[in-house]
Amino acid sequence: MVLLALIAIVAGIVTNIIAQQTRSQNPLYQCIESDYLSYDVYLTISTNIDGKPVEIPDNIGILEDCLSPVHTHDNSGLVHVVYDRPYEFRLGHFLWYWGFNIQQYDATVYVNGIEQDKYMDIVLRNNMSIVIDFKSKPRGII
Repeated sequence: MVLLALIAIVAGIVTNIIAQQTRSQNPLYQCIESDYLSYDVYLTISTNIDGKPVEIPDNIGILEDCLSPVHTHDNSGLVHVVYDRPYEFRLGHFLWYWGFNIQQYDATVYVNGIEQDKYMDIVLRNNMSIVIDFKSKPRGII
């Protein structure tokens, strides 16, 4: 019984170490050291909820001790994507950094005026203009 408990503890520790190592290699979990790196993209995102404009908050992806690769500096809707090499950051990543609860909404997304399918997978590219129209789901359908 003690041996089984010891094996479970060791397995848990090893799993945790592997998860941390994997996460540290994932650009989504990395803090960047500079806002000026070789991969540097700017785009605009605007959002509406139930037909009403919703401001993109400033400092999305910016914490006191961490600057995320996808972030905002102000509430203008300008999104900055910066990394030390090209990486396909996606609209879903931006919404994740924002902490926006997409499960409460249906969405129609336009890139440069053209409606898009699979909006979470849209790769963020320089000079894009993204408009997201969120529509609240009826209560109980989340």
